[in-house]
Amino acid sequence: MSQRGLEALLRPKSIAVIGASVTPGRAGYFMMRNLLAGGFSGPVLPVTPKYKAVSGVLAWPDIDSLPFAPDLAIICTHSKRNLTLLQQLGEKGCKACIILSAPASQREELQACASQWQIRLLGPNSLGLLAPCRD
Repeated sequence: MSQRGLEALLRPKSIAVIGASVTPGRAGYFMMRNLLAGGFSGPVLPVTPKYKAVSGVLAWPDIDSLPFAPDLAIICTHSKRNLTLLQQLGEKGCKACIILSAPASQREELQACASQWQIRLLGPNSLGLLAPCRD
């Protein structure tokens, strides 16, 4: 297995939360809250057309409007949008992606898209990754 994208997955310098939310109980809400409370020191980029800011962080309406390509993206939206979002992340230059939810029927398409753009993929149906501190 290739080492490509592992650094971006295990030690990202920036993280985009696709589908970030201000609504308690939504996956995008928990991801934002946990990233900010967990001490991640890099830029957290919430992506949502619904809000101007999420958890006090300026939000971007879509992937194309991000100021730079994130090392890691976490897709927290409805699974019907996964393939389109992964394609957009590949075009932006994202190196790694965690997909929270997808039906089994999407797996091959998602893997093919990730391979095309050389994106390291965790998931689908993953709650993420916990890496202990190196201090």
